[in-house]
Amino acid sequence: MKNLDKLMYTYKHRKIVSFLAHKYCNNEELFEQLKKHDLDKMYLLLFYDKKEIEVFHKNIASHHDNNLPKTEIDYIEMVLDWESARYTKPDKPLNAYDTLYKFYPNLEDKILPILKRFNIDKSTLDKEEDVLEYTNSLSNTTEDDIKKELIEYIQKV
Repeated sequence: MKNLDKLMYTYKHRKIVSFLAHKYCNNEELFEQLKKHDLDKMYLLLFYDKKEIEVFHKNIASHHDNNLPKTEIDYIEMVLDWESARYTKPDKPLNAYDTLYKFYPNLEDKILPILKRFNIDKSTLDKEEDVLEYTNSLSNTTEDDIKKELIEYIQKV
């Protein structure tokens, strides 16, 4: 499978985003939206290299800072995306709060209330044990897990 390492990375990231969503809030609309979180990247990785996909994804995904209209759910997804990165992406160690102020201070009015609601509105918070445990449980992810997720989504649509 092309880009298997990148697919594993994205698969695990998606799982942590969902885990955090269930930990921090109870919102069926959010849970439904998160079923598609970064799925475009997963499908595109089957055919293209990561560099070709990154700009495209950031321009079409409402959970990124772009010119697309945003809902409260999009901003929550953005927070979850940032917060999850420190668990699954060694190259992105900042928590959501630090990510906000380092890269997106222009979004403070939208993001800070969400961080406060989730009680993650502090700099350099320690990683949470339950999230670390769940992250570690994903270490045995296989190519078949990824295939299953991609096929299940295609069957739903």
